Amino acid sequence: MDHQQKTTEKIHKKARIKSQESVVRSSFPLDLISEILSKLPLKSVVRFRSVSKLWSSVTTDPYFINWLETRSTKKPSIALCFKRDDKLFLFLIPQDHPNSNETHSIYSQYVDSYHMTYPKSCLFSPKVSVHGLIGCFQEATEPMIWNPTTRKLLTLTKPEKTWEYATFFLGYDPIDAKHKVLYIRFDETIDEGCVLTLGSAQESWRRIKTKHKHCVTSYSTHHVCINGVVYYKAYTDQTESVCIIMSFDVRSQELHVIKLPWNKIGGTGILASYEGRLACVKVNAGHGTALWTLMDAEKNEWSRRYFPVPVPYIDDQSLKIRFSFIGITDAGEFVYVPYTIYNSFYVLYYDTKINKFHRVEFKGIASDESRLKHGLLNSRLYNNIPAAVLNHIESLRSF
Repeated sequence: MDHQQKTTEKIHKKARIKSQESVVRSSFPLDLISEILSKLPLKSVVRFRSVSKLWSSVTTDPYFINWLETRSTKKPSIALCFKRDDKLFLFLIPQDHPNSNETHSIYSQYVDSYHMTYPKSCLFSPKVSVHGLIGCFQEATEPMIWNPTTRKLLTLTKPEKTWEYATFFLGYDPIDAKHKVLYIRFDETIDEGCVLTLGSAQESWRRIKTKHKHCVTSYSTHHVCINGVVYYKAYTDQTESVCIIMSFDVRSQELHVIKLPWNKIGGTGILASYEGRLACVKVNAGHGTALWTLMDAEKNEWSRRYFPVPVPYIDDQSLKIRFSFIGITDAGEFVYVPYTIYNSFYVLYYDTKINKFHRVEFKGIASDESRLKHGLLNSRLYNNIPAAVLNHIESLRSF
């Protein structure tokens, strides 16, 4: 019996245990229900949870969710997020553009969109998308986790009430298929943090210790999660004299230090993922951009490449639009999104292999009917740097 058959049997067994409905009373057998649901868009699967207790049991079962993810062929997207009054919107844009020898291509279809009610009192600052979940902030530094597919927001209680100033980092362990949150106090030199595993009502914050004392500042909360490891920038102490990178192994919950490949002079760079490895994108004034890729964490070995392109932002004079750098795709392209987004907008890609820009025009972010309904017609969608994250995938995962 292969792995898929075993997984399917587990789904059916757990669904029978959890559900009070009899299969005999159902119009379809369980295996057919699972197969039908697996072929639908995830937005539809979420809606069909209300059909019956049986359907809800099947679609919320972790085995079913993992099974769907292993069968999915959908590629990651760029998630554009913005907030209007009490509504939270997310638009998914294809992350990889069609191969083209032209410098300009047009994507004429409307991009997928979600919207949901969002508390007006909450601060909104999406930082990263990690295996379907987006990390953002609420008031009083309490972390918020958002699953746009299920329209769910989870506010986590701080591990310590006395932690007035703190930040969090979201990670995912691909072996155990678990999300974890690392909570760190900032603006002070510490050797400890707290970790929470999402998805279990019995879980609580667990304090962890590290031999590597470090200081996280309030403006260095950007992080990336690559192959089960979270990377974030920090300093050796509060003087901010020596910048380092901290790595947090999501599964073992161990913290380690990675030294930057240059000294403190000239900035700290922007963390990104490049070809499945940690990368640091660093601007050299008048000399383009350096891409440092971590080849061996234990030996602290980095490789270096230079590109004649400015980061973190570029100013396209032909479009009279300013763009901000948001990361690197799996294909190795730098991605830039506009500071201000209208109904029609551009995304810029810089191919690091051939040192060439490609401009993709998106002709619509939503239908006129949808935009009119939500008061978005003929208006700018975002008035400042857009909240955009790479590598977002749709997921049914619960908290």
